[in-house]
Amino acid sequence: MTLKVVGLRRYPVKSMLGEEHDRLEVHERGVVGDRLWALRYADGKLGSGKNHARFRRIPGLLDHYATYDEDGRPVVTAPDGATLRPGDPRIPERFGDGVELVREGPDSQREGHKDVSAVSLVGTASLRALGDLLGDADPVDVRRLRKNIVVETEEPWVEENWVGREIVIGGGQGAQPLRLHAVKRVKRCVMVTQAQPGLPVDNRVLKTLTAVRGMCIGIHTDVVAPADVALGDTVVVL
Repeated sequence: MTLKVVGLRRYPVKSMLGEEHDRLEVHERGVVGDRLWALRYADGKLGSGKNHARFRRIPGLLDHYATYDEDGRPVVTAPDGATLRPGDPRIPERFGDGVELVREGPDSQREGHKDVSAVSLVGTASLRALGDLLGDADPVDVRRLRKNIVVETEEPWVEENWVGREIVIGGGQGAQPLRLHAVKRVKRCVMVTQAQPGLPVDNRVLKTLTAVRGMCIGIHTDVVAPADVALGDTVVVL
C-alpha cells in the first residue's frame, strides 16, 4: 500500500475550529498560520478547552470557527454569527475581562501557542481502530483529534513506529519534499471528548485511549526541511 496524504487541517486560533485545505505551506514552526493566534488573559494564560499551568478553560471555544481574511488576519465566527477580529471590544465581553486575541511572536516575549511540536499526524487505520474499540461502525471522527496531516494507512497505530525516523512527503516532479522528524506519540486530553458542531460530547474517547493506548493516538513531528504539502502526496518513512 502506498501511503498518501488524505487530510490537511489548519487551526488559526488555538482551541477553536479551523479549516480544511487541499494544500498547506509548512515552515520550521509548522503549518503556516497554525495556532498562530490565541485568546490570552492578562496573567498570560491562553484560552483553551482545558485547565493547565499555561491554559485556562473557556467553555464553548469549539463552537467558534477561525479563518484568515485576505490580509492574513484571523476572523472568528461565533455561534450567533458575529465575526470577531483582534482588538474587537466584544472579545473580553464574550470571553472574560482582560482577554485579548493575540498573535504569537517574538515581540510578545511569551511562550509559543503550540503545545508540543510543529506538525501533528495520524493514520486512517488508527482512526478505524479507535472506532472499533469504541464499538462504533465508523472510524472516530478526525475532527476530535485536531491533527494537521492525515495519512492513509492500512495498519492501525503504524505511525507510532515512525518515532525517531524521518518522514518524507511529496517531492514529485522535481518539487522539494516536506521532511519531518517523528518525535513522540501524541498524548490526548479532555479536548477529544468535547462537543463541536456535528459532534456530541463523547467521554468514551479519552477513557478508551487511556485504558488501551496510554492516552495516545497519532504522532508529533518536527520540521527538518520545509515545503508545501498537498492532498494526494506520497508519504515515505525512512
